[in-house]
Amino acid sequence: MADSTTTPPFTTNDDIDPYSYQDPLPPTLRENDHFLLHFADGRQLFAQALTKWKCSKGFVPCKINKRTYHTHDLIGLPYGTVLEVGNDRGLIPLPEGEDLLPSSDDVLDVIQSSSVDVKNGSSIDTNATASNNTSTNSINNKQDKVTEGVAHNDNRNLIDDNKSQKLTQSCVSKLQSTSDGSAIVAAMISNSSTFGSKTAFSQAKYVKRKQMKYQPRCRIVRITPSTLCSALHLKDPRKISNLRDDTLGQLLSNANICGGSRVLIFDNAVQGLITTSCTRRMGGYGSVFSLYSGQQPSYLDHVVMKMNFTIGEKQSLKWVNLGEVFGDYDEKAEQTKSLCDPNTGEVIDVEKRDRESMVWPTPLQPHTLDYVKTDLMNDERKVNDFLARRCARFTRKLTRHSMLEIREMIDECLDKSEILDNTKKMEDAKMDESTTDTNAAVPRQCDSLIIATKYDPTATLFRLLPYLAPSCPFVIYHEFLEPLLETFHTLQNYYVNDEEVDDDNNKALNGISKKKAPMMQQRNIAINLRLTDTWFREYQVLEGRTHPNMTMTQSGGYILMGTKLCPRTGTNELTEDQVKAIRSKVGGKRKQMRGNKRKQFENSDDKASKKNKGD
Repeated sequence: MADSTTTPPFTTNDDIDPYSYQDPLPPTLRENDHFLLHFADGRQLFAQALTKWKCSKGFVPCKINKRTYHTHDLIGLPYGTVLEVGNDRGLIPLPEGEDLLPSSDDVLDVIQSSSVDVKNGSSIDTNATASNNTSTNSINNKQDKVTEGVAHNDNRNLIDDNKSQKLTQSCVSKLQSTSDGSAIVAAMISNSSTFGSKTAFSQAKYVKRKQMKYQPRCRIVRITPSTLCSALHLKDPRKISNLRDDTLGQLLSNANICGGSRVLIFDNAVQGLITTSCTRRMGGYGSVFSLYSGQQPSYLDHVVMKMNFTIGEKQSLKWVNLGEVFGDYDEKAEQTKSLCDPNTGEVIDVEKRDRESMVWPTPLQPHTLDYVKTDLMNDERKVNDFLARRCARFTRKLTRHSMLEIREMIDECLDKSEILDNTKKMEDAKMDESTTDTNAAVPRQCDSLIIATKYDPTATLFRLLPYLAPSCPFVIYHEFLEPLLETFHTLQNYYVNDEEVDDDNNKALNGISKKKAPMMQQRNIAINLRLTDTWFREYQVLEGRTHPNMTMTQSGGYILMGTKLCPRTGTNELTEDQVKAIRSKVGGKRKQMRGNKRKQFENSDDKASKKNKGD
């Protein structure tokens, strides 16, 4: 029943471009898409574009100021459209070129033309009173020349006693039910006894404040990793461990996230923000292994699904349970053996078998066709809703990997010779390497490792390092500095005991020694270690009023980054005698500086002697 013109047949061919059949960044708002609404006062709200009949079933597409608004009229509008929030008219799209704050010309036109009588609702002349004349003249003066308003008016005689406004709350409520926002703002200005005596800057701030309250506007913004992080940070920064959008960009940049790579992520401390950002940046090319705890990720609905992922991006995202990585290796092997067929010895994956038997578009089964033709489905809207749910169900089945497939993919990224928590496993890995074919293909490890967890970052890093390929970057994010300092010192001072070094091949196995080992027995794990944080502050940029904002975030978290070295060739091959011999020949910095100065002096003497001979 699916439309083959909009969605092509599902295929497992890796050569098919996942972007060829679905636009990841459409220019307009589509049905069921999540989006953001940015207000002039800094608020950012999540919303979803739903049809009218879906909204009637209890879905809340958009809620502003404790009031629900329908979003079916917004489907098809381009991103960046400004909407005016009406009381009874819903969200009204404004023409192109409108801003979140109406221009002062609109307020001036309303004041000069007519105002609203609060008592009977009829139009009255705004120049009837002296205060109205003063208000209109002050706005005219502000538009003509700001310096004149500043020179003639000041705020020294203003007293905040709540008596300058003639309109009462009941009058404002009547205006809200009978007039639009611009008329309310004009009435507030006309009935203010102190508006004309304020400076031009104070008048502009007064008009802006009233417009944000009585004439609210919002802008449709696409959900991207940056806007999603900003919205969640504005809502509750503690839930995402104070991760800012600038810090998120540094995480992706230092981890070298790009299309076609394999990324291992453990980000339960930031609600899956790093997982969604990597998936969007890679664009469906490559694999993203995201670790989670429990039955399913707790942040799947309110964070991950808001990114409006395409089918290709959903396929590239693989959810891996923590037990597959931090669990017992022998226990997983026994569990896999229990699923083997006793006759053939092959592992039976029921979910994979059912998925491979499907075709796309998936035809409806006979019992489903009979159910559609019943009296319960006499309405076309009910039929469309039922078919949409069936389509979504089969889409999930076709794009979801089974547990055994995830286990096989994550085990391919593991280098068993790097397991540091069990010497027996190390010996078993050596035996496996000696018995396997040398011409066999080497499993591909992950290209990047990103950790953002509230657990111990040191233990987590050492557990996940065997999944990372040598010469590849790893990045650790934490809200506080002290855990990363401990990890930084551990990586810097990591070396092995004399007793735990294999004398045959001089390879380190395990452990951190209290007494420093000789240089040729030290095991280097990582290089280019850096521990950084970002100082971020916003500035107000206005004519004559450019200055940093009075409030700013205290910290956007800390980042520890480095590059993994090969565990087999990462040891120093030079002995102490060789190092002393090299130092005696080269010398330290002072000796090198003296040698350079001596060479410069000798060169200058040679040039002078040659010049004298030439003369």
